[in-house]
Amino acid sequence: MENGIQKEEKTAISNSTVIVGSITAKEHLIINGRVKGNIEIKGYNLVVGPKGRLEGEVHAQNVRIRGHMRGEIKANGTVEITKEADFSGNIESKGVSVEKGAFFDASVKLGR
Repeated sequence: MENGIQKEEKTAISNSTVIVGSITAKEHLIINGRVKGNIEIKGYNLVVGPKGRLEGEVHAQNVRIRGHMRGEIKANGTVEITKEADFSGNIESKGVSVEKGAFFDASVKLGR
């Protein structure tokens, strides 16, 4: 809390951290390390940083991939694949954006 204002909580997985197993949280998540497992953060956002590595299934509000991911994304909002990203898998979301320069090999299902 700063000046009486509550900031949104978030968890960051650092570059030197490796997690094998599922993650469930009720806050935003930033991955800069390695995760092999499923992530359940419905209603919250996921960012895979430029050095982040993720292999698994993700359920989140919005997802931004800047690093390496193999798996499935189910987002209630949007998915952003940046130019630094290397993504392979399936995406279900309301919108997807892919920057020029990204590696993107995916099946995409867009909903309303």
